[in-house]
Amino acid sequence: MLGDLVKAARKAENHEADDFILAAKQLIANQFLYAEKTSQRSHYFLVTEHLEYFRNLFEAIGWNLVYQADEAFVGILPGEDERTLRLKLDESLFLLVMRQLYEEKLESFEVESGRAYVDLDKLLQSFEHLTSKELPNETRMKDILALFARHGIIERGKPHETDPKNFTLVIQPVIRQVVVEDYLGQLEQLISDEDGVSKTVKTDEASASDDAESDSDEDNTTKVKAEAVAQSATSDELSDDENGEDDETA
Repeated sequence: MLGDLVKAARKAENHEADDFILAAKQLIANQFLYAEKTSQRSHYFLVTEHLEYFRNLFEAIGWNLVYQADEAFVGILPGEDERTLRLKLDESLFLLVMRQLYEEKLESFEVESGRAYVDLDKLLQSFEHLTSKELPNETRMKDILALFARHGIIERGKPHETDPKNFTLVIQPVIRQVVVEDYLGQLEQLISDEDGVSKTVKTDEASASDDAESDSDEDNTTKVKAEAVAQSATSDELSDDENGEDDETA
């Protein structure tokens, strides 16, 4: 694999081996890279210009590289043997509701470059309407949105001038890669369960295993494969890009 890196770097113009390593770290840390995001743009183009190298690199560790040129994103998803996306009940419900909102925007031709724009108030109203469950408090809601933002599923915009607590959320096209087509069926299944323990969301590309029951205390924590990997790869060098203000959507 090191030999492949050396060969790829030699073929690349204006790039060295360290650039390939940094791009791979960015993929692991963010899971998805977008051409429109300033801090990710150079890594996005490096990966997409050398798809074969990066595809082989991640396949060697059981991950699949996905690339959508028309929607300008590239990302990695767990392979068949590691397709686990473990979420708490409220996280699972919000993910499914966001998929529903994305489809509604798509059907009404309100998706721009694969991205759906939804106000937070609309998301909360849809959550109440579709689940008939109580909304989480403000702190918990921030945690849920932060989780999805870390995985590149959503992007948070600026607060509205007349309503600072309301802001626009960008639902990225990867929502269709992450959540199964039968999202409404899963939503109905989850809202019928009132025990409130950790649930497992089945997905197309990162589908969850059916063994949601566990005696471990970990059942009450969020377990997302990409996040666990990202923690081991994140460095000070990456944190500046991840927290940069230039990615904020107006």
